[in-house]
Amino acid sequence: MEQKNILLISVKPEFATKIIGGEKTIELRKSAPKKINKEDYILIYVTSPIKELWGICKMNNIIIDKPTVFWESYGSKTGITEEQFQEYYKTSKKVFGIELKEIRSFSKHSIDLRDLKKAFPKFMPPQTYTYINSDEINFSVLKRILNRVEKK
Repeated sequence: MEQKNILLISVKPEFATKIIGGEKTIELRKSAPKKINKEDYILIYVTSPIKELWGICKMNNIIIDKPTVFWESYGSKTGITEEQFQEYYKTSKKVFGIELKEIRSFSKHSIDLRDLKKAFPKFMPPQTYTYINSDEINFSVLKRILNRVEKK
């Protein structure tokens, strides 16, 4: 993997289910990740009570716009209602949407927090997002974990 920084996003279980199911193709944020480019990988970590890595995808684009314009153009791809959107962005002048593509699920073979910390020694679930430096990934441990869950 040539990508140096892999974006790790924390997503609530209800939204992770929509991402994995293809209903949600734009992940909303109040700030845009800066160390990621088109075609870079994004890991999808599901927050409490699940606490598992459920999938991987690629970033297609980061969309930045005013809330009203953003909702009109992309609302149907966000996996939330207009009321939820308005509440989330009520004090914001800009919306940052991470457009996701090539979403691949490991929800049937998810990686729990304990195993994540073995594969990514410095792993800490982020509030919104963080970066994992590909040099810090213990690929041999990750490969063993993935092989183990594949056999379940």
